[in-house]
Amino acid sequence: MIKRLNRILIYLLVLLAVFLSVAPIVYLLITSFKEPELTFAIPPVWNFTPTWLNYNVVLSSSNFGKYFINSLVIALSATGIALVLGTLAAYGFSRFRFRGHFWLRISTLIPQMLPPITLVVPFYVLFSGLDWIDTLPALIISYLTFTIPLSIWMMIGFFDDVPIELEEAAMIDGCSRFSALIRISLPLVLPGMAATAILGFLYCWNEFLYAVILTGRDARTLPVIITSFMTNRSVHWGRIAASGSLVLIPVLVFALLAQRYLVRGLARGAVKA
Repeated sequence: MIKRLNRILIYLLVLLAVFLSVAPIVYLLITSFKEPELTFAIPPVWNFTPTWLNYNVVLSSSNFGKYFINSLVIALSATGIALVLGTLAAYGFSRFRFRGHFWLRISTLIPQMLPPITLVVPFYVLFSGLDWIDTLPALIISYLTFTIPLSIWMMIGFFDDVPIELEEAAMIDGCSRFSALIRISLPLVLPGMAATAILGFLYCWNEFLYAVILTGRDARTLPVIITSFMTNRSVHWGRIAASGSLVLIPVLVFALLAQRYLVRGLARGAVKA
């Protein structure tokens, strides 16, 4: 009886967690198909004729395509660079012990401990001097300050789980250290790399603070464009919901394509590492 009650309680908690996670997204999608006058109708209107008006306005009047490409280029570039550099650094931290190893490893957490706003002024001064304000490289570099530490600490846990004896056996058979990394260790940590890539991509895709301060018009990203539908006179919630729904699409596609690796990666404790 007690076991049955515990199981029911667990199911209820899971359903509650799923509801709290999915309900805002469902409400966002519903709002995006409503006429403006129905957005905040009291009581809420659930039986309505869907309209594509909000999506037509977003796609036709806000340079959405250009800023979509900006977001995609920035997110993929920052994620790819961070994954390569973070994986190599994590391998070094996991396999080698040297003087200052502990403190150097801890120092990579400093950017994660700082509020992002603390780095805005240094970045702005630096990129202004380089004439990089409102450029894609400026955003990519600023995002690396957070995605590289994330990649390092995620991947350290995975490399620690790979027995070093496998690499030693490969090196006895004639492999170099780098060849052992490529042929032995990397295939075993692919789930961790996928999980790390998805989390890094999500951070870059959704980042707002740097994107709004370090850009003007040319390098804007989608999160910045969403706020353009808020004016002094009115807030176009339907258009905000439509643009928010469009922003979700690449994230969902990316997550679905790497779902197998993501689940395996998180299950093996990458986040905890």
